[in-house]
Amino acid sequence: QVVDCERLIHFAGMTGCSSVEEEPPTKQAKTGPGKKDIGVAWGLPEGPPCLRPKPGESVTAAFTYQGDDVPRSLVATGKVRTVRDGSGSDGEYFGCDFVRRFAQVSNGRGRDLNLDDHGFMLVADAREHIDYMDHAAILKDYYPQCCELVARITGAAEVYAFDHNVRSKALSDAQQLQKGGNAVQGPAFVVHNDYTKTSAPRRIRDLAQPPKLNDTLRQILGDRPLVDPARLDQLLGRRWALINVWRNIKATPVQKMPLALCEGRSVPLEDIVTFEIHYADRVGENYFAVKKGDHKWWYFPDATRDEAILLKVWDSAGVDFADASCEKTVPATYTIHSAFEDPSTMPDAEDRESIEVRTVVFY
Repeated sequence: QVVDCERLIHFAGMTGCSSVEEEPPTKQAKTGPGKKDIGVAWGLPEGPPCLRPKPGESVTAAFTYQGDDVPRSLVATGKVRTVRDGSGSDGEYFGCDFVRRFAQVSNGRGRDLNLDDHGFMLVADAREHIDYMDHAAILKDYYPQCCELVARITGAAEVYAFDHNVRSKALSDAQQLQKGGNAVQGPAFVVHNDYTKTSAPRRIRDLAQPPKLNDTLRQILGDRPLVDPARLDQLLGRRWALINVWRNIKATPVQKMPLALCEGRSVPLEDIVTFEIHYADRVGENYFAVKKGDHKWWYFPDATRDEAILLKVWDSAGVDFADASCEKTVPATYTIHSAFEDPSTMPDAEDRESIEVRTVVFY
């Protein structure tokens, strides 16, 4: 099926459960291969589920952070890394120490949460739905829809969609592939951000080059760059951002393993760990985190497929890393996030199925 790549661009509290104290670190950072447990959750507490929190109320939940002895740095150290294969799956993890930490997670519905101040927001977005397991349909129909949504909400001049993940624990366990695409991934049960101060601008520069082996758009763009290389410096001289569009893809609301989002400005830079992802022909980076401060977590219970969560994973105007030439900064540079096990989940709840589409935004 041929995809018109021109359509890929759009111009223009209370506590609901008893509180649980944090456990002290019990493991040392690994210097050799770590067990591949990034997708493993900690399990729900014994007993009946608590009540679903009302807007502004919260639950106490376990998250997978890095241990205190993992090297913290805003740039790569070469000590914390993995290798990612052509299907998007990771190999062993080196230098990581996946530890359990507890945090309050508040219901964000009805709150004035926005991209500039908090790094994420929930938007109503009813539409005719596609088969989200069909890779070609995602590229042909859903990518342009995501571009249009992000442009409308942000007021950006240009939005390009360039990658996506479909997630389901059950389908991942069954090793299911998207029709014509990559493997279905499990929920990411680790506190992380998708980019770093190094990898965010580098990813945009990569998009101005011929697609690489792991690039989703390679099959439709061939050797043609998504971003015009002749305009790259001009585009990077403006405000730009990387924003994910996250959506439930089941007809029923999300009941299990929802997405939690942490206000970027609540995570001190001293808590950040740079995690390297080695592909066959490039190196990506994520931020992991240790939990030293009072990180402020939110989620949107019972998310439907007629809603979308916009999740900012980098903003060149973010106050922490903005260039001196930036005329106006915003509080949130990025959003640490993770899947989590909601203690208000009913025992017979279905696994969630979701998609996130990555977009690059030029203002």
